[in-house]
Amino acid sequence: MRTLDHWTQSDAAVTAEFHVGKFALLVDRKPLVKFNPDQQSMKLCILHYNDMKYKLADYGLSVDLPNSALLDADQTNTGDFIAVFGSSLRTVEMPDDSPISIDKVRGELAETLGGSFVDLRRAMLTLENDTDRNLLARMYSLTRWARTYRRCPKCGAALKMRASKSAAACITCDRIFYPTFVPVAICLVSNRANTHVLLIRHQRTVNTVYTAIAGFAQMGESLEESARREVAEEVGIECDKVWQISATQSWPIPEGSLMCAFRAIADSRQKIDVCTEELEGARWFSREDVKLAYENSLRDPQLQFAPRTKSVIQQLRYIPPQGAIAHRIIKEWLEEKPYV
Repeated sequence: MRTLDHWTQSDAAVTAEFHVGKFALLVDRKPLVKFNPDQQSMKLCILHYNDMKYKLADYGLSVDLPNSALLDADQTNTGDFIAVFGSSLRTVEMPDDSPISIDKVRGELAETLGGSFVDLRRAMLTLENDTDRNLLARMYSLTRWARTYRRCPKCGAALKMRASKSAAACITCDRIFYPTFVPVAICLVSNRANTHVLLIRHQRTVNTVYTAIAGFAQMGESLEESARREVAEEVGIECDKVWQISATQSWPIPEGSLMCAFRAIADSRQKIDVCTEELEGARWFSREDVKLAYENSLRDPQLQFAPRTKSVIQQLRYIPPQGAIAHRIIKEWLEEKPYV
């Protein structure tokens, strides 16, 4: 950790490590991943600088300090450390009448690099471990922050970005700014007997997928208050009790956020009043129903076999895949016993 902290604050150290480092890649917001043999889970492709430099150059792309962020310090078997960077690249937009498909070009580039480019959300939900998910969240959030945070909010002068993308300093007033994230409360509500949970369906999500209630914290409220408020706003249910559990997750979409998990108890006899601006539906589900959906999400994490017909859209067939914090919360609830 001390090595990473030193590199984070030293432009000279980052510059020295850059050309001997390892890299994760985003191209047009799509991470480079390698699918496991089962094709259901994936891991981030981590490439050495010299292995990818010339392959990227063949497609008119390059990694450099301005489009890269320091992600980690990886310790080797000899005790030395290798810097891990994340680089966010953009291809040239093709005109509408171009015979060249940018998707095809990206596919050829991915094959050359030994992986595949996939949707960012899909990767976050199905990467095989938390380490890769955290690296991806950090890579996307830091490179996005560095691209957009160019001027001092106080005086309007230009900002000088650290090479690591961990901070930016105003060249005029010397004020230092750091990447920010938004706290989010995600809450699983169970009934008083702990036999049912309240799950919701967001608009424009895959059919038959239900999840827990979540929302951004507001100024001047605790995360517990945020969880309680979000439940009331989204489904019209007042909770008897709300408590935090030991589960958090970095989530990069749409901007960097930190999801903090909560549980709640509520009277299931209350009328559900769905906020139709955000949700498509909300229902109480039994342990048996939730268990079947949980098992489906394990067998089919890519949601390839989720029904596409509108007639079953309100049925519970899936919960979010293992990469989502909602999956973990629901799994832990299934392992509990009903209250006597």
